[in-house]
Amino acid sequence: MSYAVIIDCYTDEPSGLGVPPYLSVHSRYIAGVLKNQNIKYYYLTIDDLRYANGEDHFDNSYNKRIINKTKNANNVVNILKNAINIYVVMGCFVKYEYVSAEPPTFAEVENLLNIFCSKKTNKLLFYSLGGSELTRENIKRTVPSDLFNETIFGNTYNYFLGETIHKFKPNYDKLRQIAIDSSSVLQQIDRPVIIEIETATGCNRNPGCTFCIEGMRGLPLQFREKEDIIDEIKSLYDSGASYFRLGRQPNFYAYKNCDTKEIEALFKGIWSACPNIKTLHIDNVSPHNVNTYEGEKITKIVAKYTTSGNITPFGIESFDPIVREKCNLNGSLEDIHKSITIINKYGKGRGQNGLPKLLPGINIIYGLDGQNENTLKHNLENLKKILNSGNLVRRVFVRKLTSPYGEQFDNYNDEDLKEFNTWSKTIEKDFIVPMLKKVFPIGLEISDLRMEMYKDGNSILRQMGTCPVRVVILNKKLKLDEFYKVKVVGYIGNRTIIGDII
Repeated sequence: MSYAVIIDCYTDEPSGLGVPPYLSVHSRYIAGVLKNQNIKYYYLTIDDLRYANGEDHFDNSYNKRIINKTKNANNVVNILKNAINIYVVMGCFVKYEYVSAEPPTFAEVENLLNIFCSKKTNKLLFYSLGGSELTRENIKRTVPSDLFNETIFGNTYNYFLGETIHKFKPNYDKLRQIAIDSSSVLQQIDRPVIIEIETATGCNRNPGCTFCIEGMRGLPLQFREKEDIIDEIKSLYDSGASYFRLGRQPNFYAYKNCDTKEIEALFKGIWSACPNIKTLHIDNVSPHNVNTYEGEKITKIVAKYTTSGNITPFGIESFDPIVREKCNLNGSLEDIHKSITIINKYGKGRGQNGLPKLLPGINIIYGLDGQNENTLKHNLENLKKILNSGNLVRRVFVRKLTSPYGEQFDNYNDEDLKEFNTWSKTIEKDFIVPMLKKVFPIGLEISDLRMEMYKDGNSILRQMGTCPVRVVILNKKLKLDEFYKVKVVGYIGNRTIIGDII
């Protein structure tokens, strides 16, 4: 019997996560469309291929390059040898040190495909980033020549629907059944996953931020119907999924044009259909939509209906007024500070797992247009203002400006990298660690932490949710994927604390 193979090499977009423990929409939608078209398929990860090629774990650490094997890991050779079509999914926007996964380079993908696959097998690359012909030219210079028969951009399912012109434009009518059928992929996955759920495409600001990938794609704001989202989650829930993130959209608060009734109905519908969900979180929020009458009501709704430990990551990018004007960043400085206060008003209280219900997150970007010798000073002054306000912030992510086509197209010199390193260390020392101690005070008890990784003789636990803190249990090897309750006993640094098992 003929069949297809999906090889998940992981994706990390500004508007969606797909590196374990997150499962991207891209691989899942391919699975859904194949199921919908009655085509048999196997789902593999890049970890499966590495494992089949002889990689193993270490004495005092798990090898995160093979820790996310699927149930098909021991049959990789036969699966790939007899495949009719192979669909490789990849595209990481930033170069990031993940806790329990390592996305491959194109060179590694080439090496492994040449080992396991026939030259005659039809191989397609689905690259999640980009959105223009410039992307295609950059990819041509980066992807090993003759490795893939074709490189596909845009929504993966559009390829199977025969869409050739509007590849990035969603077809939410057709996606409805594809998304429901995508739950079939869970039968082949071995570890718990946080499932990304798409709610919308496009930005509610026009023009938007000058450097943003959403603006480059030029798509109008489009929303999925709440009934479709609920039915998708119900199908996944019935197939064993417990952890969900309404994450693949530029701004969750913009759903149905900030319609509070629609947003509340969405959450009510999810909980009615799936009453035993363990995680329901969101991602990506614009401050200019929080500091409004509707935004405060939405905040109250999100804090009420989502599970504790949730976060609203703000794309603040810079507190420097010059940079903000030049890059057309969303919201004013007043919006940002008031939005942080609003989120804290409704979300600062702690839930059953010991974590605040809902807190803001802050993204800072190095390398934006208009950046100058005072930019870091502006960032630090405003972060200090937040620290002294009594408000809490769950995490700060400081990164370099990345090409819309992915970090592999960046070009920073040694002087830039040295300055970026100074930024990172200074913000960590002056804000991140002091705030970490406020959010996670000594003696705090946190439950439902999953043992995710064993490294250098220590166990690393995290919550299954958005931007979780790392809890290190020193000198203990706990059982992988088991859940534990811990007490905070110390701090290591950025997003990392020390805990004792209770």
